[in-house]
Amino acid sequence: MFRILIVCTGNTCRSPMAEALLKHKVQSSNLADQILVLSAGTFAGGGAASHNAGQVMRTHGLSLDEHTPRQLSPALIQAVDLILTMTESHRRTVLSMAPEAEGKTFTLSEFAGQTGDILDPFGGSEALYASCARQIMTILDKSWGKIVSLAGDKA
Repeated sequence: MFRILIVCTGNTCRSPMAEALLKHKVQSSNLADQILVLSAGTFAGGGAASHNAGQVMRTHGLSLDEHTPRQLSPALIQAVDLILTMTESHRRTVLSMAPEAEGKTFTLSEFAGQTGDILDPFGGSEALYASCARQIMTILDKSWGKIVSLAGDKA
């Protein structure tokens, strides 16, 4: 099983949306037995996904209703094969916790051959969340072939 961890700050907005979108791609491609997608936050607390993140995912036929924010930990970093972060700052946080994760930790943009961070929509309008989700979908689409290839190499 190829395990992917998506990281943001609170694990309530960007990483849950990215997790839901990537899980949908995995399931639609009949790869659920080969690829596991998780998410975590560098400063995750309790609660649930943000309301606007849930609303935007519903427009895509997906649900964040069962999402519970998860705190990033060294054990979680060790347990996965690929870590995709929303920002360079998140990438540095992962590596400060587990320097040995250097070769498997990338910003989502970097992994897709692009530059730039995925900005946090927290506290913004539903339209801002929708824009963030579109950015994540575009980058996941560009990364999809690479993800499938890495998963196949692990199988």
